[in-house]
Amino acid sequence: MNSCAALIDDGIIRGVLATVDCQTQAYAQGGYLALTSGNSVFQTALTALLTIYVALIGYRLLFAHGAARLADAPGIALKIGLILALVSSWATFQTLVFDVADRAPVEIAALVSAPMQAANNTGLSASPVDGLQAAYTEFSETAAAYGKLAGPNAKGYSSPQAAAAEATAAASATLFVVSAGVISAATLSIGVLTAVGPIFIVLALIPATRGLFVGWLRALAASALTPLVAWLLIVLMLSVLDPWVATLTEQRVSLRLESQTAMSAAALVFVFAAGQLALVIGACVMALGFRLPAARTDRTLGALSPAPATATPAGAQGLIAPPSRAERLAFDLQRDQSQATARTRSASSAAAATAAASSRTSAAPVGETLRLGDAYRRPAFTARRAGATR
Repeated sequence: MNSCAALIDDGIIRGVLATVDCQTQAYAQGGYLALTSGNSVFQTALTALLTIYVALIGYRLLFAHGAARLADAPGIALKIGLILALVSSWATFQTLVFDVADRAPVEIAALVSAPMQAANNTGLSASPVDGLQAAYTEFSETAAAYGKLAGPNAKGYSSPQAAAAEATAAASATLFVVSAGVISAATLSIGVLTAVGPIFIVLALIPATRGLFVGWLRALAASALTPLVAWLLIVLMLSVLDPWVATLTEQRVSLRLESQTAMSAAALVFVFAAGQLALVIGACVMALGFRLPAARTDRTLGALSPAPATATPAGAQGLIAPPSRAERLAFDLQRDQSQATARTRSASSAAAATAAASSRTSAAPVGETLRLGDAYRRPAFTARRAGATR
């Protein structure tokens, strides 16, 4: 906390970004350690939950209840081991959760925007944080210069100078919100979500509460994707604003202020602000697309359960218990017996039909040539045909 306090008065954008980043990591680590300490209520609840969970798994394996199989034991043990590793070691949790959510997006953004920064190594995008601070300072000072030129009584669009003053002032505030504001808000969300992360990781054990774990993962993914897309757009915005900011600085220093230049530069900031909003919404939509794969036991139950004889109301489906292994075995035996009986009946019917055809064929008069299909004709028709031949 003392090291974070040393970042005061380093520029509004630099100070906000650095302070929020420093305080967030300290808060996340402190909350995690307080939650997972040896004497906390969380550890007691975790021990009781794991005991009940292992006992239920053993009961299902011992009495062959549901679709539990001994082959599932390695996967269950791996899941329990991963959960215990994440909720008992801050180093493991920081590497797998906090750093992936907080550090990885910024590094990916830096990697993707490296060619643009190399092409503009002397502009604002070469160092995005310093470039944001320089652009924010220039818009603020330009707004103050146009305000002095318009006079104290100028308001709204009463003059081009007053309009330029209001536009550049709004642009400086918008620039802060879409850059340091968005990234700082996402960083704070990551800090809070990782501080309470052990609770939601443990909830992944129970199928009834697994939805809360999935929701936590989606929120964490949205918070991690927001800095990624935000930094990419910030680098592009700084590359576009670089010549405009240089022109504003030149005009302000030489006291040759042109309101059209200030209005155009402010309009560019507003356009990129709309793009930043769209990207944040897109990051949330992408995070909502996360799904956990269905468990093997759930798919097995759906494949092995016998089809009901009558339609079951939608509200009563959750009250029907899944069949046990013994019930499924009895169902399979009954199905095989039914199929064998049906095959026997089919064979008997075919043999009887063949015998009847043979008897009709042998009863035909001597010297009469049987044609194809005569064995299947009705006796009356066959007799009339024989009389007509005579």
